[in-house]
Amino acid sequence: MSDSMKLSRAIAFFKDNGSATTITQENVADEVIIDRITFDSRAVTANTLFVCKGLNFKASYLKDAVDRGAVAYLSEQDYAADIPGIIVEDIRLAMAQLANFFYQSPWQDVAISGITGTKGKTTTAGFVNQILTLDSQEKGQALPGFVSSTFNYDGLEKTPSTLTTPEAMDLYEMLATMRDNGVKRATMEVSSQALKYHRVDDVKMEVVAFLNISPDHISPVEHPTFADYFQSKLRIFDHGKVAVINEDTDHYEEILKAAEDAENIQRIVTVSRKNPAADYFADELAFSETKQTFVVKNQGEQIPMALNVLGHFNINNALVAAAIARENDVEWATIQKALGDAKTDGRMEIYRSTDNQLTFVVDFAHNKISFEELFSSVKEMAPDNDIRIVFGSAGGKAENRRADMGHVAGLNTNEIYLTSDDPNFEDSYKIMAEIEEAINGVNPDAKVRSNLDRTGSIYMAYKDAIASGKPTTIVVAGKGSEDTIKINGRNEFYVPDFEYVQQLIAFYEFKGRI
Repeated sequence: MSDSMKLSRAIAFFKDNGSATTITQENVADEVIIDRITFDSRAVTANTLFVCKGLNFKASYLKDAVDRGAVAYLSEQDYAADIPGIIVEDIRLAMAQLANFFYQSPWQDVAISGITGTKGKTTTAGFVNQILTLDSQEKGQALPGFVSSTFNYDGLEKTPSTLTTPEAMDLYEMLATMRDNGVKRATMEVSSQALKYHRVDDVKMEVVAFLNISPDHISPVEHPTFADYFQSKLRIFDHGKVAVINEDTDHYEEILKAAEDAENIQRIVTVSRKNPAADYFADELAFSETKQTFVVKNQGEQIPMALNVLGHFNINNALVAAAIARENDVEWATIQKALGDAKTDGRMEIYRSTDNQLTFVVDFAHNKISFEELFSSVKEMAPDNDIRIVFGSAGGKAENRRADMGHVAGLNTNEIYLTSDDPNFEDSYKIMAEIEEAINGVNPDAKVRSNLDRTGSIYMAYKDAIASGKPTTIVVAGKGSEDTIKINGRNEFYVPDFEYVQQLIAFYEFKGRI
């Protein structure tokens, strides 16, 4: 990547926009060349400008960065280091400003579609990426860029994701790599944290989509209130030209008004499976054990669609993806083929025994709205089956999820298996106790079992289902295709839910032949 500049230029930039409060050792700045910017001391190389960020930042990180070749630093405080420093009032805002300046506004050369919402960002982004990938292949163009909670693709390499939306410096570097490798279109999940903490501040997008909203990520370290969470989400309209909105969400009128009030939004497109007046309306819905079909009605056209992912909420996701694709000049035939072949790992994955006595549903659902949709789909798919559910909740964030998911589970089944789900530094038993309290509040008769071992909980649900002799659907929620659990700050490997479930199905079939 060719981005490089003199430190004096960066200093002048911060002075001009009034962000810098102090410049240390400015007298040598004109001689210093910046070839790289990063906030990770382990990634520092020669001629790096190092960013001091985070509540747990230590001066030793800066010392380590200097030892590795850092030639300047950006910080909210003066560390009296032996290298020049740019001292600012808001480090997160300054990071986005510096990244945009250093990488020369790379978003200008990439048509970005940004997607936000409480539920469905990853699935919808995946749908869009699969459509744009097929379209690019058909047209002989560079493959589209992708920024999501599952993986990132910058036009050069595919890498695992650690955040739904990367920190500003990582994001801008990805966009710059896309630009340098001829990528013309990209899809990006946009989290509430990214919108609140300036990660995407200067990024302009061609299309922004708002899927849905419900209380989530409410905690002292994320959003103190639902209002703060909601308002953070609505900021996505400040970044786009065309707004795509799902009419079937709660708070639709407020979302619509925010889009209408956004000065840069030039056009609003709506999707729905309930309102025939929406720009993209899903009609004639039908489903089987393996897929669902519907007809998209748009501008007088009727386009038949097949989707291999179950759950009616995924029809809304597909409608949003189709609307985004059309804004990217993709033909309907390409959209039909891509969605017909689309698959999202760990999202509504169904595994059945040949005698239909046992059905597993593996899904990433981990908040209230996703739990409600999940139970609705499971009941519609097999209305006569007993339902058992295995789930937990993450530690150190989104504490409101525990009561929310407990309430929904308690209202929908008596058979509940609580287990570990990224407890991090929290006590898993404490988390499970909070969920159980919520369950008992709505369903005192619920049978709740708690087990730290996730695969052990799944196996317990399996054994109990077999012992009951009744056709049973076992829902395994929260982790999807993930193969690690975060414990005490470390990602510990374990057998992914979908793999373990397949092993149990195979074991069940094998025993049946003895």
